[in-house]
Parts: sequence; C-alpha cells; structure tokens
Amino acid sequence: MAFLETPKFRIVAARVGLSYKFRDRMKPLDFSNELNRLMDPYWRKARIAARLLIKREDGKPWSARDRRLAERLSGDPGVTNRLLDQAYSSRRARRKYGPGILGWFN
Repeated sequence: MAFLETPKFRIVAARVGLSYKFRDRMKPLDFSNELNRLMDPYWRKARIAARLLIKREDGKPWSARDRRLAERLSGDPGVTNRLLDQAYSSRRARRKYGPGILGWFN
C-alpha cells in the first residue's frame, strides 16, 4: 500500500501490476470562486449560449444537454440579445485572431 498525504485529503493507492489503482476518487480542484470573482455570471451564460449557436452553425448536432442548456438560457432574463451578440462576436473574433492580450476571460 502507498499513502500520499495532501493538505485536503488522503489518497490511498494499491499497487496492482505496473500501475496504481486508486481506491478513493480524487477530487478536482475547485476554481469557481476565482471565476465568480473575475467574470460576470450573465456574461458567462451568454458565452455558453454563443458556443451553442456556433456549434449549431458549424453543423454539429446538439446533445440532450445542449438542448436543455439552450432552453434554460433562452428563458434567463439576464442573457439579453445584446449580451449574446457580444459573446458571439467575441467567440468568432477569438477563433479568427487568437486570444486577446488581456487573458482568456475577456
């Protein structure tokens, strides 16, 4: 048995063959606090909706999750047409010219 101590939780791995099989599931790091601080929630929702529109334009089929998200975002009062258009244009520009100089969230 191999034990690895971390500040938040303990990982227990059992040696099987040439690899370790993890008994306890590792928890992914949570950066939602950082995102909430850096980005307006309605802007984030508009960006998600813009990605869905671009996916549809590219001819890719929507999954059931995409349809649920589109339905939820279309009824959200904070995701206005203007904000959605800005997010759509931003996404298209990022595809064409690359990421902006202010970072990934602009």
